[in-house]
Amino acid sequence: MDYDKGIKELGEFEKSALLETFNIGASRAADALSEMIGHPVNITVPGLEVTSIKTLPEKVGEDVKVAVYVGLGQEFSGHAFFVLDFEDACRLFDLMMMQEPGTTTEIDEMVQSAIMEMGNILISAYANALSEFLGLTIEQTPPEIAIDFLPAILDFALADIGQYCDYTILLGTTISIEGVEFKEHFFILPKPEDMMKVIEKLTGGMI
Repeated sequence: MDYDKGIKELGEFEKSALLETFNIGASRAADALSEMIGHPVNITVPGLEVTSIKTLPEKVGEDVKVAVYVGLGQEFSGHAFFVLDFEDACRLFDLMMMQEPGTTTEIDEMVQSAIMEMGNILISAYANALSEFLGLTIEQTPPEIAIDFLPAILDFALADIGQYCDYTILLGTTISIEGVEFKEHFFILPKPEDMMKVIEKLTGGMI
């Protein structure tokens, strides 16, 4: 089975099954974040899109982003990113700290630490849900954070896997805190042979 063909030909049933898996992770992440910040948090994954890796900057936005990165390894290897708009990262920090909206305008070390922890909780929840779905062990590296344009953020990951595949799965991620909604993005750039495990699980090897 060809990787790009397999991922492009995922049907609506397969996409729905994967979307449900990630929504399970989103619900767990919301519970963990609620405990962390002391406010009710709701996180959903309203949409899943198979997209060309080359179009990720266009899909996610071409302005400066704040990205939390976690490396995935062992039985499923790849690169996981949670990407926020710069202004949203500042507003999220204000909500987390119970500050007046607009208080935070720069992302200093304290803001980076809080956003990185939030992103790590979210990525870990998604990875754990995927691990349970696949029945595979997925190890995770400590999180890192980057503030830059998306092509620069993705540079090292694309150098690793970009030569092997052209498509990936992009998840819209909606975070709601105190009635304020944020629409961000999550995606995994997996090793093709490991993404094939997901495709084969979804399709029963029928593609």
